[in-house]
Order: sequence, then C-alpha cells, then structure tokens
Amino acid sequence: MYRPRIGCYAVYEPPEEGWQNWEEKFAGINSELVSSGIEVIPAPEAVKDPESTRRVAAWFAGQNLDGLHALIITWSFDHYTIEIQQTLGIPVIVRAIPGIRSGSIVGATQLSCVLSDLEIPHRLYYGSIDDKQTIEQTANFARACGLRKKMKGMQMAVIGRRTEGMTPTAIDEIEIQRLFGTRLLSYGFDELNDMADQISVDEAQKMWQQMVSGASAVMCKTEHGLRTARNYLACKALAERNHLGALTIGSYPKCQGTMCAPIAWLNDDGLPTGCEGDVNSTLCMFLLSLLSRDTIHFGEMLAVDEKENSLVTSHCGCGSPSLASAEGYILHPVRLANDGVCIRFTAKPGPVTFVNLVGRKGNYRLCAFEGEAIPTGMVFEGNPLKFIMKTPFRRIWEDVGEYGFGHHWMTAYGHFNYPLKEYCKLAGITGVFPDLDEVV
Repeated sequence: MYRPRIGCYAVYEPPEEGWQNWEEKFAGINSELVSSGIEVIPAPEAVKDPESTRRVAAWFAGQNLDGLHALIITWSFDHYTIEIQQTLGIPVIVRAIPGIRSGSIVGATQLSCVLSDLEIPHRLYYGSIDDKQTIEQTANFARACGLRKKMKGMQMAVIGRRTEGMTPTAIDEIEIQRLFGTRLLSYGFDELNDMADQISVDEAQKMWQQMVSGASAVMCKTEHGLRTARNYLACKALAERNHLGALTIGSYPKCQGTMCAPIAWLNDDGLPTGCEGDVNSTLCMFLLSLLSRDTIHFGEMLAVDEKENSLVTSHCGCGSPSLASAEGYILHPVRLANDGVCIRFTAKPGPVTFVNLVGRKGNYRLCAFEGEAIPTGMVFEGNPLKFIMKTPFRRIWEDVGEYGFGHHWMTAYGHFNYPLKEYCKLAGITGVFPDLDEVV
C-alpha cells in the first residue's frame, strides 16, 4: 500500500480579512489529511507574495511529490499556485473554506478556472477544516495522484509470449509507455531457463523447503518442486537486477506447473506478477497493489449464484499464499496437466474490489465493482475466492458486455471504487463503475 506524498501550503493575501490565523487552519487541515492516510509534506511558510512563491516552489521541488494541496485562506492571486504547479508539473487540489469576509471561495473558484483553462489536472473542494466528507474526497484524489506518479517510470518485464488464442491480451507497448508511462522489458523463456540452470542444488533445495514448510500438505514430486524453486529464484534475480515494479509470465499452456508457484511467491514478495502473459492485467495488479494492504488475486469470472448475488473467481494455482484462509494452502500438481507444482487454497474473507483493465490505443477502459468475500470450499482446483456483490450481477453483466471487458479480473482486498474513478480521469481512460452507476 502506497501513501501519496502531497505538498501542502496555505495561500493568502495580506490586505484581506482572516489571514492572521492561517497557521492554525493550516495545521488543522494537515492533521486531518494525515489521519486519512496521506503523507503530508508541509511548506515551511505561507504563499503570500512573489518571493514566498519562489521559495515554496523550490522547497517542494526536491520532495518527490505526487500532488499539491493549496489551502485558500483568503482571496489571493491565482498566479502564485500556477507558478508552483508549473515548476513541479503535478496535479493540484484546491481547497476553499467557509468565511464570508475572507474570500476563500472566490479565490478558490478563480484559481480553479485558470487551472481548467490551462488543462492542468485538479480538483476543487469546499468544506470546514474538519469536514470528513471533503477530507475523504481529497484523500481519494491524492491516492489517484499517487497511482499516476508510480506508474510513470515503472518497469515491467514480460517473460515469454502471450497465450495463443487470448487475443484480448495483445498489447501495444508504445501506447502503454505513452498512456501510463510504464516501460516493458521482454525476455524469452530461453533466457529465464539459462538463469534457472545456474541456480545451485543447495539454493533450490533451501527455497523449496521454505515453500513446503508453510504448506498443510505436499502432493507433488520433489524434482518438480526443485524446478519451481529455480524458476522462482531466477525471476527474483531478474526483478532485482532490473528494478522491476511488476512482472508477467506467459505460462499457459507450455509452463503449466512450472511457473504457478513462482508467480505466487513473487506476489508475496511484493512484486505484482501476472499469468498468461497478460500485460494489462498485470498493470492492473500493480495499480491495486498501491491501494491495498494485501497482495492481489489473479482470476476469472467462473460461477455466479444470482440468488445470493455471489461470484466465484479463481485461477489454476498462482495465488499468493498470504491470501489463503485459515485452512492454509497445499502444494499440488496443476489441474488439466496433472503435473508440476501449483498452490491451492480457498481465499480469506473481507471487503474486496473486482477490477478488469483492457484496451489498446484510444480505447483503454477499466471496470470496478465492490463486494464482500465470504468463506468457500475448493469449488475450483486453484485459488477460489467467493464474494457477495454490492450490485445485482445482471446490472454488472450489462456493463461488461456493453464496454467489452475481458476475462482476467483482479481482486484487491478493500473498497477502492472512488480512488480508481479519480485515477481513470487523471490517466485519460474510460472508467466503468456499476456500483456508482457512473462512467467517467
């Protein structure tokens, strides 16, 4: 989970009424923002003239910020914030507060107007310093700013090719770099196999024993386990060498049972790792990993119970072991191939958000809806997660068909409709949110 870094500053015009207690208001709103999960980087002084504007801009320039938060204490010159933003090039939150004689509302709307004309991403909010609804809106936009910043410059490796016959997983890597700012690195399985072959027997055995030690049962062959361990260690070395933010592996059908457990443990290491060479779904995993305290579940829509409005999602055995229910996990040959090693468990309960990301140039789109994961049995040989949807399934299904969403769905523990909606606006992609009855 990533805490967005927001540069906060107060703006006032000395001749206007109400500026004298700016420090009290500034400290109060910063405290509220910190409580909402934002990492606040406060300016060392208020912005009130050209000199203070330059000093605050220079201060923020070295802080690696995701966004700016301008608290409008009184009516003030709009170009102060414009100068700070143009120095940093990041989105702006404009916050107006009550006060008929201070002109905060006037100054905030004036600034928002100029930001709109300059096509600078921003949000305009209003409320008392401790207004919880406004603080939550601010936090959601700040999270979206963090997602946007973290995507830019992130490197993702693609090992192998996408799965044949899964055309929706085809991508344009130039468009991904243009739209999200993410660079793709491509590797063949021959390169990975060469790296894996260099792993010593002792290293492989030690890693395999770690995997085995947490399992409630082991149903697969040791020789397959050692190959799995080598693949995991090779992927981990590749990730460390290239400072990867995410990884996807073209694992079906050739690599059934040889890459499932590595994917599981890489996710548990904090490296979002997707299956079947699906780059878009892995981008989605990375996004969600910045929002959730848990690892992300890779799956598909497999079964619907309309009476209880529940959905089962699973994949064949690449789920992160930390997502297992209290019953734990077993290591087992993968289904269909009945060979190699995969991890099997039923997923733990809790609030969840179910998300699909698909598209290519000009039509990237994201769908998200929320629910509550509940206990389930091993209804599918892999990592079944069952949840009750907030919105009737038929309503969701209409959107899936109308907007053409794909077959790989990522599940994040937590409810994230609102920051994802804000992110879609910032990134310039279509966002479909059945729970909110909104398309952005």
